[in-house]
Amino acid sequence: MSNLIEECIGRSRCDGILLRFPIRGTELDRFKFGKMWLSRIASLQKGKKPLCLDVGCGANPFPEADVVCDLHIEGVPDRRMKALVTKGKPFVLCDCCFLPFKDKVFGFVTVYYLIEHIENPRELFSELKRVSEHGYIQCPSWFNEIVYGEDTHNWIVMKRDGKLYIRPISNKKGCKFQFGFVFHRLYRLNVWRILHAIIDETMNLFSVHYKF
Repeated sequence: MSNLIEECIGRSRCDGILLRFPIRGTELDRFKFGKMWLSRIASLQKGKKPLCLDVGCGANPFPEADVVCDLHIEGVPDRRMKALVTKGKPFVLCDCCFLPFKDKVFGFVTVYYLIEHIENPRELFSELKRVSEHGYIQCPSWFNEIVYGEDTHNWIVMKRDGKLYIRPISNKKGCKFQFGFVFHRLYRLNVWRILHAIIDETMNLFSVHYKF
């Protein structure tokens, strides 16, 4: 594992799901769209899986990642104080806006639910495209922000014509006090989590998906 890290960096720098009507397994897999895009990229490379980096791996890293990185080892509010999980993958402690990797060393990079937390999304985009040929980004939709509302989120992310548009959340607490507490309580229920997953897969109502 240390050899892989050295090669990349360079020498110079739902428990308890209720049994109910049949649903597809992918509807309960938060990584489904990232896996699909990774599979597509691999098929274009004659079936060879590209070296994959997961940026901001947090408590639930991308299963297909070869290397994972995060800024925090201890639990932080951004991941609801959950402990870092690497699942035995090589780990690099770093800022997502200053990735310590060579240019284009990875063939694929993933970012799940990170953009809405950081201060400089543009710098993150620049770094992702510097270190990787292809990638997948997933984050909450504007509708998700209205329904759930998170104090730790700084941005509303929207996609139009294949491009991401980001604007600051001017009143981060307003939405949460109006709607958030209700839906956060609902999300504790297995039935609501299943419905949430089904709606999101069929309508992309709660999440934004971007690939390059």
